[in-house]
Amino acid sequence: MGFIKRFWQKPPLAFPLIALFHIGLLVYILYRDMTDPEDAILAQTATMLLYTIAWLLVCDMRKWAVFVYMGLTTANLWARFVIDDAMIRNNYTDVIFPADVVFTFILLLYYKKFD
Repeated sequence: MGFIKRFWQKPPLAFPLIALFHIGLLVYILYRDMTDPEDAILAQTATMLLYTIAWLLVCDMRKWAVFVYMGLTTANLWARFVIDDAMIRNNYTDVIFPADVVFTFILLLYYKKFD
């Protein structure tokens, strides 16, 4: 119960709202995968799960959670620039792009307030 209370009270209001966006998108992707499973889409589910877990930890205002989320975003951007095949890039790196870059920028704006 402590995490849920900290989830809403500790961070700025935008953070829990972004967490709800992550959870909603994860639920949508899970539903889509259950109705039409494909290898590439399963990779998107795993990526979205990692993003969601990282953002939930960000809502606890921990600096290491910011680094995890920034690392996921950096890996995604790096893959977007390295992969030449448009179909592979679309299937594996576009799960939350460009929103992840915007969310990372928001994290950088609030970085000094993290523990």
